[in-house]
Amino acid sequence: MASLPNPARLAALLLCVLFSAAAAARYAPTDNHLLACGAAAPVVLPDGRRFVPDSGCASTRLRSPAPSLSSAAPNSPPPPSPLHAAARVFSCRASYDLTVRRRGHHILRLHFYPFAPALSASRFHVGAEGLVLLHNFTASSPVVKEFILPVDSDVLVLTFVPDSDSTAFINAIELISAPEELVGDIGTLVASGGAAQIDGLSSQVFETLYRINVAGPKVTPFNGTLWRTWVNDGPFLIGSDSSKSMVWSFSGRIAYPRSTRLMSREVAPDNVYRSARSVKPGHNVTWGFPVPAGSRYLVRMHFCDTVSKVLYELDFDIFVNDRLAVKDFDLSSATGFLAYPYYIDFVVDVEDEGMLKLAIAGSKKSRSDEVSGILNGLEIMRMNKTSGGMDGDFPVALDMEDIVTKGIGEFARSLLCGFIFAGLFVVLVLLVLKLKAELRNKGLPLDSGDGKLARAYQLVPSKTDY
Repeated sequence: MASLPNPARLAALLLCVLFSAAAAARYAPTDNHLLACGAAAPVVLPDGRRFVPDSGCASTRLRSPAPSLSSAAPNSPPPPSPLHAAARVFSCRASYDLTVRRRGHHILRLHFYPFAPALSASRFHVGAEGLVLLHNFTASSPVVKEFILPVDSDVLVLTFVPDSDSTAFINAIELISAPEELVGDIGTLVASGGAAQIDGLSSQVFETLYRINVAGPKVTPFNGTLWRTWVNDGPFLIGSDSSKSMVWSFSGRIAYPRSTRLMSREVAPDNVYRSARSVKPGHNVTWGFPVPAGSRYLVRMHFCDTVSKVLYELDFDIFVNDRLAVKDFDLSSATGFLAYPYYIDFVVDVEDEGMLKLAIAGSKKSRSDEVSGILNGLEIMRMNKTSGGMDGDFPVALDMEDIVTKGIGEFARSLLCGFIFAGLFVVLVLLVLKLKAELRNKGLPLDSGDGKLARAYQLVPSKTDY
């Protein structure tokens, strides 16, 4: 018979759960657009967030010549999320105007669930801030596309452009103000010639591809921060050997620096830093992630020393795509404390192989025979190729003009041009009449020889021309 859990341990576990839930809910974004597209009533998720219908929302305006709704058939299987029960479908270009109260970085999540064959066949483009986020996009299964982008205007225009003879659709939209500490400006570029500092990252647009809780359980929007999902690293391990690495779990308190805003629970939740995978001296642990080739990636590696008993025991090497990124990394020197979170941003180009490999290798300089290096979390984000799109520049028209406004504007411009032309015509006629009157007063002939003088000043024929 299984023994009952220790009351003290149960109480500590309950406190951890409550603390994590409170931490996840404490961030209140200035901009928090949660739209259930095509829904007739608000949708409430298990994490407590309330998505409102995209029609009739005060801070959002849908611009489309003929938007349509679509809902799952009554006999179809239940959708994986309440957000997937309806969709907004567009047969031509359409856009959402989302009011921005605080400029800066925002998290944009687009939810797609093709619950009908017609939606699975949809092919379309999605753009925001003049940049093509998704090009020739199709969804054959439920998917959430997440982007982190700088917003420098008071309105973010999110545009959907169907491909020729196709449609576009969207199930739900999230636009959330990102905390300032989420996006840094400086990283480490790892190239064939070595590693070097790179700046200007804060001006880039990022698409999140992977968010990994190393050696830990899945972290959901309910028990994480910024309503993100982190998955276990098991499927991505390459040639893992349990004799060369260990899995760690920490139940203590994760401490954050009070003197700086560079680190907070919004960067990564406690549940990510409480688990770790370690490597022994002389060995390595490697992860592999399939990614689109021909792109540049931001790799954020999260560290938190919850395995050492004293400082300065860990020294290890970090490899990005089989290239040495950091030699003999000393986490204690970087933080000065145990159980303090820390992360490093690496930038790497993936050319033809379509695989991004990350590794930590134990150093013989470590003072512990059991642990040489650790890793707690991973994030992999694709960076925009050009200023026009994530995949490059494509001839996709993202500017969405209101049809009524456009029609009125064209009519007003035509009317103005007509008035100007009529005014010029009247002025020229008056000039001709004035010239004729002056010629009569001076006793000069109105016609000289073949009539060239008179005809040179007349714009309309008169009886004297014939």
